[in-house]
Amino acid sequence: MKKTLFLAALVLMSAGVYAQQANLKLAKSLTSKKDFVGARAAIRQALDNEETKNLAQTWYLAGEIGYRQLKAETDKQFEDPMYQINYAEVGAAVYESCEYWIVADSLAMVPMLDKKGREVPTDPKTRKNIQGKMVQYYQSKYLVQYGAAMQSNDDMKSAYQAFRMHTLIPELPIMQDPKIQDKMPRDEEYQEYMYYAVNFAFAAEDYPAAIDMINKMLKIENVYKEKRVNEMLFEAYKMMNDSTGMENTLKNGVTRFPEEPWFIQNMINFYVYSNQQEKAIQYLNEAIARDPQSAQYYVARAGMLESMNRYTDAIADYEKAIELAPDNGNAYAGIGRIKYNQAVIFDNGISGSLRGKALDDAMNTMSAMYRAAIPYFEKAVEYNPEDLGTMNQLKSLYYRFRKEPGMQAKYDKMMQQIRELQNR
Repeated sequence: MKKTLFLAALVLMSAGVYAQQANLKLAKSLTSKKDFVGARAAIRQALDNEETKNLAQTWYLAGEIGYRQLKAETDKQFEDPMYQINYAEVGAAVYESCEYWIVADSLAMVPMLDKKGREVPTDPKTRKNIQGKMVQYYQSKYLVQYGAAMQSNDDMKSAYQAFRMHTLIPELPIMQDPKIQDKMPRDEEYQEYMYYAVNFAFAAEDYPAAIDMINKMLKIENVYKEKRVNEMLFEAYKMMNDSTGMENTLKNGVTRFPEEPWFIQNMINFYVYSNQQEKAIQYLNEAIARDPQSAQYYVARAGMLESMNRYTDAIADYEKAIELAPDNGNAYAGIGRIKYNQAVIFDNGISGSLRGKALDDAMNTMSAMYRAAIPYFEKAVEYNPEDLGTMNQLKSLYYRFRKEPGMQAKYDKMMQQIRELQNR
């Protein structure tokens, strides 16, 4: 009985292997008949089956279906030059075949021992077949055309994948033969396609993919649109909330592009928003050293110094900004704000025990401090007539001194301006 059961098991096993081999033959036959739907159904079973899924030939044949589908379309175009290839459909087949062939090659190159006990690839012929077809894909830019078709269809994920696969072909282990590399130049056009892939990854909100592609670009000498590529890397890290990536990218940009204000300005903003004032001031000092005529840098540093209660230094920077740009409303507002805040501090510090002349002197000093802020706020509003924050501070000062000649009229006018601005 045991022998009978063993033989039955062998029969079942052989039947399973035979059935899958039959699927491989069927897939090959249907491919030759251009029944690509049927061929894919047949090969799918072989790809899922334990008996055939680890065979290089199974995966090679799966890729061959897409290759033959492409050839069928290009033959039609050869016969009729007016025939338009549907790259949205055919491109997907090309992309699919690339994925299958990558697996096929990894299986084909698994080492085995020959008769002399030496390690040799299991199926070197499969690699050679794939190499030639991959070169054809690369040179004819079928994946690029597929990506363009997907962009037109607003499928940015597929557009990214298509351009990524095109740029990946020369990097594959299978393609590292020097003679093959000579057939696949990685020139500026190649980098352009990498750049497109980054943009499509952004459009698809796949920021890890964008980061991966950019980092590959930055390893190339003479990077295409290098400044913009670094800016996009920062933006991708920002979308990922990766502060380390953001900081390192900006530091590299400041070093790599010392004349470009974008990197140092964002470096400053990064440290400001991450509450690292001293580092922000360090980069502002560097920015001012590079461009001492930029009023905006002085305004930015003054704002940092102001936040650290270094009022004297802050006012000096605001005044330097006004010297360089007399119409800089933010600089006037900064000085007015400091003087106003200093008045508030003094006001809050007046002792309730003061009487007589001492109290009068304190109140007069306080009033003079509040009044000193008014002309700066007025200038700020003059140059920034839609700055509601400054307008409200100025309005409060007009109200404080409303009993003085002309102040009530100024208060009423400011109220009217604020209302008009709010009702727009």
